[in-house]
Amino acid sequence: MKKRIVAVMLSMVVCFSIVGCSKSASENNNNENAEVVSEDQVEDQVEDQAEDQTGEVELKESTDPKAETTLSNGTIEVSLFDDANEAFKKLGESTEEDVFGNIIYDDFSVQCYGEGDEMELSGIFTYSENVKTSKGISVGASYDDVVAAYGEPSFESEEDGNKVLNYTYTEYTLSFTMDNDKVASIAFTVGLG
Repeated sequence: MKKRIVAVMLSMVVCFSIVGCSKSASENNNNENAEVVSEDQVEDQVEDQAEDQTGEVELKESTDPKAETTLSNGTIEVSLFDDANEAFKKLGESTEEDVFGNIIYDDFSVQCYGEGDEMELSGIFTYSENVKTSKGISVGASYDDVVAAYGEPSFESEEDGNKVLNYTYTEYTLSFTMDNDKVASIAFTVGLG
């Protein structure tokens, strides 16, 4: 179980590092003093956070991961489990990329790994009120709205003073970063189960 918690926490650290750093390329490019951390530092942080968690992380069941990980702005629908090249066709061209390689669009940010035909999506994020999850939650929704749509979170954490509601499934994690009990960002990331 400790390995599962460490894996969950490592994924959270990566996810929130990406979400926190992917608002815009110009914001990140102006930060020339960004701290570089080693893999050992990340593992230590993950272990410390895992020790802070009480109880076991509840893995939720997913009946249709592709549909359940869809974000839509009414015109474009992107799922975490879309083929990467098909997702980029839907999203169109973007000239913005942050320091982590996340590709920035008006309503979405996309994270990938691999190259060419081997490229796969590893995360999709939004800070836009125009984008909704498959259950109708968007930026600006309340804590109660999220819980009504998704149930109690698998666990809650804190990132930069904000509460994060984490829903862990065997194939992916859904995270809602809250600011004053309102959703500030939504992130789907591959993994954890």
